[in-house]
Amino acid sequence: MDDQDVYEPLYALIRTIPPGKVVTYGQAADGVDGLRLTARMVGSAMRIAPGDVPWHRVVGAGGTLPIGKISPEMLLRQRELLELEGVRFIPGRSNIIDMVKHQWLG
Repeated sequence: MDDQDVYEPLYALIRTIPPGKVVTYGQAADGVDGLRLTARMVGSAMRIAPGDVPWHRVVGAGGTLPIGKISPEMLLRQRELLELEGVRFIPGRSNIIDMVKHQWLG
């Protein structure tokens, strides 16, 4: 069993997030029954997610894009994917999503 298999319940949850909506790492961690996950573990799982998992819909608390700390290129990719789905960012607040409009509460 590899890491992707272990995280399959998490990936199943992430696949249910509708386009144009996001969840936080912590929200994703709390939403998976049967796995004890932390927000940090969700971040690690998103880095190795299979291609059919919309990893870009998982964001930091408050709508931040913490992937930018690891890779500026991935930050741009995540933002691009979110914008293609209609996600809006707060004007004047670099790379912060309007969570009032876009946070998915499942």
